[in-house]
Amino acid sequence: MQHRISPWQLIVACFSLSVLAGCPPLEIPDDMPSDETETPDTTQSDSPTVASAGFSFEEDEDPVVADLPFATDQLIAKTTPGATDTDLAAAYTDLGATVIESIPEIQSTVLQVGTGRIEEVARDISSDPLFESVHKNYFYDLQARPNDANFARQDHLTIINAQSAWDTSTGDDNVLIAVLDTGIETSHPDLEDKLTAGYNAHDDDNDTSDVMGHGTAVAGTVAALSNNRIGVSGVAWDNPILPVRISDARGRASGRTIAKAIIWATDRGAKVINISFAPIAGDRTIQAATQYAYANGAIVVIASGNNGRELKSQGYETALFIGATQNARSLAEFSNTGPYMDLVAPGVNIRTTLIDETYGNISGTSFASPIVAGVAALVYSVNPDLRPSTVQNILFDTATDLGTRGWDESYGFGMVDAAAAVREAEQIIEEEDDENPEVEVLSPENNERVSGKVIVSVAAFDRVDVADVVLSIDGVPFATDTASRYRFVVNTNDLTNGTHTLTAVATDTSGNASDPVSVRIRVEGSDEEGGSGSGGSSSDGDDPVVVINFPVDGSTVVSSIGIQATVTDNRGLATIEWLVDGSRQESTSASGTRAVETFVWDASDARRGSHTITVRATDRSGNQSRTAITLVKE
Repeated sequence: MQHRISPWQLIVACFSLSVLAGCPPLEIPDDMPSDETETPDTTQSDSPTVASAGFSFEEDEDPVVADLPFATDQLIAKTTPGATDTDLAAAYTDLGATVIESIPEIQSTVLQVGTGRIEEVARDISSDPLFESVHKNYFYDLQARPNDANFARQDHLTIINAQSAWDTSTGDDNVLIAVLDTGIETSHPDLEDKLTAGYNAHDDDNDTSDVMGHGTAVAGTVAALSNNRIGVSGVAWDNPILPVRISDARGRASGRTIAKAIIWATDRGAKVINISFAPIAGDRTIQAATQYAYANGAIVVIASGNNGRELKSQGYETALFIGATQNARSLAEFSNTGPYMDLVAPGVNIRTTLIDETYGNISGTSFASPIVAGVAALVYSVNPDLRPSTVQNILFDTATDLGTRGWDESYGFGMVDAAAAVREAEQIIEEEDDENPEVEVLSPENNERVSGKVIVSVAAFDRVDVADVVLSIDGVPFATDTASRYRFVVNTNDLTNGTHTLTAVATDTSGNASDPVSVRIRVEGSDEEGGSGSGGSSSDGDDPVVVINFPVDGSTVVSSIGIQATVTDNRGLATIEWLVDGSRQESTSASGTRAVETFVWDASDARRGSHTITVRATDRSGNQSRTAITLVKE
């Protein structure tokens, strides 16, 4: 059900719902639509100290984060690569927790626990080597503030030199901008021709209708259709928009949903992803999702928040955090500050699209963030081969310095400059990355005697960016970690007693692989001699099982299509490969006994007619199986 409210009610609702903005509450009008039809999927708490008194969560070291509402009956556990499904299932049973959802791309599992038990369960998880870390499922609010309807229009496009940038580029329809928000009004005349098929990550369906109006305002700021004699101009007005709804009808989104949406948008080819919710800088689950996006060529742009407070969070290198100014040089009084700040953009009285096919002025870091996202899209539009790290550096290098000379906690690197950024992007030729990363096994030590569950710690370094580290046992791929710190858990009860070789290989985002680095371990005291795991001597004659989840056989494709498969094995997976018409297109290392993998086939240059997509899986014993479907290129 879509709730419809007037533009002014939208602004009041945005403000009153932004409980994190540090502003006095406003009375909600009596005619505000009811949310009675919506059933919450979890219990929410606005008093975090009650539920977390028995355990110290890493994120809660920042007082602003510690004040956030969260799900009192959920935890997000990041599993250690190498942890088997069997061991994890036993651990969940012992914890008295049930799995709500798995997010395999970031090795995370959302757990349902009894209300009031999260500190107890989190303490147990933190001491179990099967898990890297444990986090609350925090809730974040949109970052809009009300405007006086009589304020004059602020020329934010002039402040960022957008007009000069447009002399070079107004965008490119191959550079997709994802707007993760409350949805987008599809009938708005400045947006209707810009939208691609999206996703509702909150309800897990395809309904991306705007339930509040905030997403429509953000979408218009970043990429409203321009030069059409109506409405407003977006920063990147020739770039398409991918709508992804992440919020409930009140404008609140959970960290779990935001992370899932980042991954979904990345897998659909988004180059720029905007998130106008805050304060997110301390959320490690979302951080892992931004690392996934970054490694796959996308930039995530996030609002700093409207608390008007200083956060302690350091943020993360794989996302941009954006503050708001009230004019060309002064920070808006509501804009958060802290060591995580990267850039600022105008955020007061931004003229943009509102629901009911109208226009209006609105303020907040919610609208500074999409301005920077639009500039990033323009940079990609003139030079699509740039790496995310290069795009970030372009935005930093060309920003207009404000505040204290150089980077500071209020303005970051300064005011984004669209014209300067586009000019620099035109001149850059991305150097081919032919340098291999370096890898080092930090622990265990060579020839160390081990038993039980052993943590393998690996360091990896690269001139650009490390994509992943693969750990092999006795020459057979065992597990993959995509986020530093690179850690694996090896249950030596699955190995035979005696000497085994652990080998680590790092691969960077350009596909260069490091020289393998190995250490030997001496396994003692396995539960049973000749255990069945990697390196075990018992026979494994069972092939992996491959099921293609979607699309259905015989589906048609115009330009590109995502294909998802679930692969299982009784002992443990090694590799999953994707083939198009018999030619291998992609190969990934797998671990555990179950994996859900997605492959995006770019069919834009394929001939018309039928094509065969094959998924080929190999387990740790060398057994292999494959499943195929036929897709028809129109």
